[in-house]
Amino acid sequence: VGIELEGSDTQPYSAEQYAALWVLLDALRSRYPIAGVVGHCHIAPGRKTDPGPYFDWVALRTRFPDLSLPAEVSA
Repeated sequence: VGIELEGSDTQPYSAEQYAALWVLLDALRSRYPIAGVVGHCHIAPGRKTDPGPYFDWVALRTRFPDLSLPAEVSA
């Protein structure tokens, strides 16, 4: 499942975007066995950069501690 947040590599995502993302992830996880989350940058390195350096992976890990995340953001 691909989720697109409106943003860029030069500015943080808004609190409203994260709030909507948490609701969406809760809904998807209640329907599908989602075990992990990665960014486009992990699927197509060198070609894609999103979600970019301003994505709050720590907030994602805090909100969903059971999800597997990419090694470089899981440390």
